[in-house]
Amino acid sequence: MQVVTQLLHHYNHAFGSRGELYQSEEADVLIAVYPATRKRGWWTYATLELHQTGGTECVFYSYRFTPAMVTHLGHVAGQVARLWREQGRRLGDGDVFLLREPIAEGSCLRWALATPPYFEADGFELFTNGSDVVRMMMLHAISESEAAFVTNEGLDALERRFAETGVNSLDVTRPPVL
Repeated sequence: MQVVTQLLHHYNHAFGSRGELYQSEEADVLIAVYPATRKRGWWTYATLELHQTGGTECVFYSYRFTPAMVTHLGHVAGQVARLWREQGRRLGDGDVFLLREPIAEGSCLRWALATPPYFEADGFELFTNGSDVVRMMMLHAISESEAAFVTNEGLDALERRFAETGVNSLDVTRPPVL
């Protein structure tokens, strides 16, 4: 529990406010939710106990608060924990996970893509308290065709495509680029 408290302080400092805690029944992890601020124009959803199965925590973002984002993050956290328990494999850059339903009403984005936390300040990606090291990963909502593309062509290729087309990965109602 000490690492969880330390991570919560890490998040509070990084996100500029105190998070509201939710319990994910599916993954049996706490999820801290941080409101949008003037400095950060988006809501942040962050796991707190996932590091116990693979040394990684995940963050998801959205422009509006929606309880569905907590559910989606809990669902992905459950898949990440199973990946560790069943295969001994940690979450990696470019890993994709199927969501139970589209990320938002009217969206065609049903997958989550793991990347480094590009929206955060330097030093956020790795948390340590001197004995434990936890890697932070960002999740992006993507389409089925984008998930297939990243699986076949790699994360760098998808990121290039996103850059070429000006994708805003916080826009959960965006059309697929492929």
